[in-house]
Amino acid sequence: MTSLPDSAGNNRRAWLLSLQTPIQSDFEKSLAFRLTVIVAVFVIGINVLELAPAPVVTHAAHATV
Repeated sequence: MTSLPDSAGNNRRAWLLSLQTPIQSDFEKSLAFRLTVIVAVFVIGINVLELAPAPVVTHAAHATV
C-alpha cells in the first residue's frame, strides 16, 4: 500500500515538537528560585519529620486551709 504524499508533514512535525518542549521562564531558571524551593522543601521536611515533644507532667499543689 502506498501512502499519500504529505507536503506539510515536516512542518507539522516540527510544530508539534516545538509545542512539546518545556518552556521555563528566566525566573524559574534562576539560582534564587532554586534555592528558595530547596529551603522550602527542607523546612517542610523538618516540620513533618519532627518528633512530638514529650508531654510535661505537672502536679497542681492544692492548698489546704
